[in-house]
Amino acid sequence: MKPVISVIIPTYNRLAGLRRSLDSLVQQDLPRDDYEVLVCDDGSSEDTFSLVCEYQDRLHIIYQFQEDQGFRAAAARNMGIRKAKGDICVFIDNGIILHPDALNEHIRIHQSHARPCAVVGYVYGFDVVESNKQDIIHIVDSHTIEDAIEVLDRKQILDIREKFYTEFSDDISKLPAPFVLFWTCHVSMSRAALIDVGMFDESFTSWGGEDCDIGLAMQKYGAQFILARDAKSIHYPHKKEFDFVNESDVADRHIDEKKIYLLKKYQTRVVKLWTEFDDDVKLNRLLLEEQKTGVPVDLA
Repeated sequence: MKPVISVIIPTYNRLAGLRRSLDSLVQQDLPRDDYEVLVCDDGSSEDTFSLVCEYQDRLHIIYQFQEDQGFRAAAARNMGIRKAKGDICVFIDNGIILHPDALNEHIRIHQSHARPCAVVGYVYGFDVVESNKQDIIHIVDSHTIEDAIEVLDRKQILDIREKFYTEFSDDISKLPAPFVLFWTCHVSMSRAALIDVGMFDESFTSWGGEDCDIGLAMQKYGAQFILARDAKSIHYPHKKEFDFVNESDVADRHIDEKKIYLLKKYQTRVVKLWTEFDDDVKLNRLLLEEQKTGVPVDLA
């Protein structure tokens, strides 16, 4: 039987985080035949394959491997897209813990819209500098997934993008630059749309950028961006590629390089403004004001 939805997880070592993600997928409130899981290994030195084998009696799970040639998360995701059988592709990062109803919510959204959708799942505890790291670890380790999400919500340990949703409403399709929110820690798109836009750009071979790129590609394609609050998940803390507190200058230069590449690729005014502006909330605020008044944005 063909699955409805395919979950694609790029991974590089960090077996404990992958186990958390897979455990949450076992608990999905969805018939086993309706979904599959593709673990796409970006050259791990740890024995990821053996871990995947532990789940073969509980999940329709596929293991794929590519040689370690640096950070190739984009290529790993594409490996999953090519193999996927579902019409919907959900991407989660290693360590993302899904609420039992999360995949049902992705299916509901895609099947209820005629237009292609770029769906952003809600990620509790997602914070670049992990300011609530110890609280999140304690809450997740001492509760069920459902209860942990309730506690995180009550304690206001939310998705860092909540500031967008609070200011602009949950209808992110109205944003001039919704791609700034499209972080592939937890998103979904139709497989057909992904193939139409050329999938992920494999020229990204270091941390970051490929997610905003696929967001830009989906916006250009005409996809409707949707915030899926009920596709709930938790970001379990892990070691980052960058220490954004102690190496902020390095991280900022790295991000700027990605923006410059995307400007060369898309050559749009919105991307040009994005490369010149380091506040994504204010950028969307000004662009919305420009749409309303017809007066060009002045970044000075």
